[in-house]
Amino acid sequence: MSMEKALLELVPGAEWIVKNDKLVWLSEDHDQPSEEDIAQKVAELDYIKEVESYKDVRREAYPSSGDQFDKIFHEGIDAWKADVQAVKDAHPKAVIDNDTLEARKSQALFDIQLKKYSNAVERLAQYEVAVGRAEVTETVSTEEVERNEETGELENIMTTVVLVSAIDPVVSTVTSVSYDEEGNPTTSEIENPTITKDSEERAEAQAVVDATPSEVVDAYNAL
Repeated sequence: MSMEKALLELVPGAEWIVKNDKLVWLSEDHDQPSEEDIAQKVAELDYIKEVESYKDVRREAYPSSGDQFDKIFHEGIDAWKADVQAVKDAHPKAVIDNDTLEARKSQALFDIQLKKYSNAVERLAQYEVAVGRAEVTETVSTEEVERNEETGELENIMTTVVLVSAIDPVVSTVTSVSYDEEGNPTTSEIENPTITKDSEERAEAQAVVDATPSEVVDAYNAL
């Protein structure tokens, strides 16, 4: 079931669009549902659709309306009822099991929490732009050998390879220009927007990590 149908169930009358699989909320008079709420509603609608799939199977199995009328005309109501009942017996009505429904919703909640936690951990693992990143190197063998002048023994020739390149920190401040009503400019130093954005994203990621249930963290660590 799609996000769109879930939103129609959760917030009927709200305005929104889905662009590149991202929800853009447009309604100021309706609260936007959380990703967790949407995921659970999708799971619920999927389960209901699965349970009620017998209706479609029956619909395909029933004779056409013309054939049914012909059956009634030639063989009577009882014969027609017998045919209809045979279809119903072959494809029995299914009912929603509340335990199964709750299990599906719980799994959907767990899955979205695991996804968000994984993304948050990955985001926090990125270097801080205000600090930069140090170079990481490793000494490895070139698979060539040379003779040690002191011992006379053959030794592997080693070389240093760069595993992670260094990245310099961005400048901490930038110059901002603002204008008064008469168009006169005023300059000031503000925090580099790149640093501001990085800090905000890291704070959001940390908030996700802090709010993630322990069972989700355990599942992530077991991957």
